[in-house]
This record gives sequence, structure tokens and C-alpha cells, in this order.
Amino acid sequence: MGIEDKITLSHNTGISGSTLTINAPEQRSNARLGIIISMFPELHETFILRELVALERRGMRFDIYSLQYPRDPITLDDAIRLSSERTTYSELFTASTLMAFARATVKTPGSLVRAMAGVVWQGRDRPMDIIKNLAVLPLSLWIAEDGRKRGITHWHGHWANIPTTSCWYISRIFGQSWSAAIHGEDIFSPNRFLQHKLNEARFCVVCSGYFCNHLQQKMGLDHPEHVHLNYHGLDPRVMQRADQREARLAVAGEALSIVSIGRLVPTKGHDVLIKACKLLRAVGIPIKVQIIGSGPLEDELNELVAASGLSDEVTFLGALAFEQVLETLEMADVFALAPRLIPGHPPDGIPNVIAEAMALGIPVVTTRVSAIPELVGDAETGVLVEVDDVEGFARALESLYRDPQRAVDYSAAARDRVARLFNQDANINELLGHFKHYVPDEFIPTALPDT
Repeated sequence: MGIEDKITLSHNTGISGSTLTINAPEQRSNARLGIIISMFPELHETFILRELVALERRGMRFDIYSLQYPRDPITLDDAIRLSSERTTYSELFTASTLMAFARATVKTPGSLVRAMAGVVWQGRDRPMDIIKNLAVLPLSLWIAEDGRKRGITHWHGHWANIPTTSCWYISRIFGQSWSAAIHGEDIFSPNRFLQHKLNEARFCVVCSGYFCNHLQQKMGLDHPEHVHLNYHGLDPRVMQRADQREARLAVAGEALSIVSIGRLVPTKGHDVLIKACKLLRAVGIPIKVQIIGSGPLEDELNELVAASGLSDEVTFLGALAFEQVLETLEMADVFALAPRLIPGHPPDGIPNVIAEAMALGIPVVTTRVSAIPELVGDAETGVLVEVDDVEGFARALESLYRDPQRAVDYSAAARDRVARLFNQDANINELLGHFKHYVPDEFIPTALPDT
């Protein structure tokens, strides 16, 4: 995921009832795109925010429907603006959503029953998911009604789970087209209903080659050629700073400055970094470690730091604002993250924090897992270590401390690779091209070339 920016939104809007539309844009005669997201904005999904801002800059007309209210405070200006100007929120079950369900039972009973039966039949291998998918039906119907009033003609769901179900309902019951943006969640375990949904989507974009290949080759889709790789772009502020920052040489005898960014969850592997740092200190390498992020493992990781005798070396900074994160990164000698895949947990594709560090010219030590090798070439643009290999992780960090020129060489190659793969303008052009190819142009006639 991208740099974790802290976001805040007050729910005390003074609006009666449980269904909430914040400053909804007035209805227009021109057709629009409807974007359905599980939660907008989300702390660790700033890559979605950047994409939306880029589409808006190109002149695309769209409205956002968030299936949940934000759980974190919003401080990013773009997130505040899109939340207040373009986003509609609602609880699952309200008078409005239940009335939408009632109207559908009268107007389109056959389509409604067939859609519900499809959820049960196609999802029979995952019975708990059936409940979730049926629960979102009334809200999906209300979203469809509201979208028609706004002139929405095509829907785009972010993530593989409930948002795509909502889009699928709208397509099945009201006949509107839809597409999907898949970011890796829940695509590796058997999922018959996901396969069924994607077979009915006009197209699908995926954020890494690793995920894209899986969907094309292992999902059994009718038209795997409709699945396309579309990397996320980096925040322009990162690229601006990248142009200004010179490679930093670690100074012999001084503490090796290590920064890690990621939610404090098992899949990020912060425990591996802490254990590796204990080994570094044991061989006399001075270190200073700063970990940016928050999450459920905070107490456990603090206990590990204390038990390892690293309380003076390791600092947890929590979730920082964007500029603070960049300032911290720029002072680092090394960026370190040790992701791992855990069944039942959302997998990392290419964590955007790795790309951001590489763009800033900071040497990277990370694990050979998921899509990370697409970006980090071992001994070319960084150092790759096997998953959960604490000793290997420590050796990789030590090698950059002992040979700072190697770190500088990696940094230069890393900058070039990130500039090619994560070019925001090029990737948005690609995404717009897919919309134009697979769905009528009517909702993007004002999409402009970037200037």
C-alpha cells in the first residue's frame, strides 16, 4: 500500500436519518461513471485517492459510493474534498435502502430473485460470504436508483469482494455495465462467485503482474484477455522530491538509519526487521530504526523491541501525515520491509511504500514475495531476502552498511525503474484507454489529455 496518510472526517453533519449524502453534486444531463468502494477514504489506500484525483484532473465525470463510513480521521486535502463533494455514504439497512428493495420486488421481481439465487448457488463454496453478499443487496439497489438520477451509465468496483458484488447486482437487475479494479484481496483461494462476477464484467484492471497472471491463468475466466495490468502511479509530490534529493551515503561509524512503513499487522513482517536489528547490534553495527504505521500488533511489537534490548534503537512513530513521512524517509540510509503472505489475510502486491522509497533514491531491503520482484531486482535495484529469513535480512542490511557505494548504485537503478513502471500520467492514460475500449464513450467525453 502507499504511504499511510492520516485522514479525518466528522460524521456529525446534522443530517437526519441514517442515509447520508455529503454535498452531493447536482444532477447533470451528461452521463457519469459510478465508483463503488468498500470504504473511502481508507488510511492505507491512498493509491485509490491518487487515481481518483488524476481522473478528475482529466475531466472525467464520476461519483463515489462508499459502502462504509471512514474509520480514520481525514487530513489530506484531496480526500476531504472528494469525501465532501463527490462521495455518498449509507448504512446497509435504512428506510431508503429497504424501500429500494421493496420497489425492486415490484418492478423487477424475476431479475431480483435470479440475482439472489445466483449469489447462493455460485457462492456455495463460501457460505459465510453468501450472507455478506446478500446483505449488501438493498444498499446496491438504492445506489443504482441514486446513480440513475445522476446519469451514471457505467459502474466501476474497487477490490474483489463486496464492491464488485454491488456492481454485479446493478448489472444483473438493471442491465448496466460494470468493470473491476482488483488489488489482490481474496483472489488466491477458491472463489467460484468471484470467477462468475468477473466473467460478467466488461473488463478488469489489476495492480501487479503477479495478480494479473493469476487471474488470467488460474481463475478459469471465459475471457482472460479482458484482464489488464495497470500499475498505480506515485504521488506527484514524491516525484518532485525525488528530483531534488541526492543519493545519501551512509557514513562509517555512524548509526545506520533504517525506516520502515506499513500497518502493524502480521503480513508486514515488522517482527523480522526487529529480530534482524538485534543481530546487527550484536555484531557491533550501530542502528537507528523508525517504524511508521499503526495497527493491532503495536503492543506486541513494542514488547519484542523491549525483549530484544532495542528500546533505545527502535522508535514507533505511529501514522504520520504525508509530509512528515516524506521528511522521515529522506533522512534514511535504508528502507526495510519484510512482507509475508498469510492465508486469510489480504496479500501485498507491490507495496507502494517500496516504490516511493526507491523513487527517493533510498536503497531497499525487502522480501522475495508476491509481486515485489517485479519492482525490486535483487542486486540491481535493491536486495531481496527469503520470507522470514531473519539472518538473511540482517546480512542484507549489513552489506549496505559495509558497502555504501553499492547502496548508491542500487538507488540510481531504482529511480529509473520506478519512473518507468509508476508513471502516473502513463498509467492513467492506460486506464482511460480501457474505459474507452470496453464501454461507450458517453460518460468520458470530457476526459482531457494531461497537461
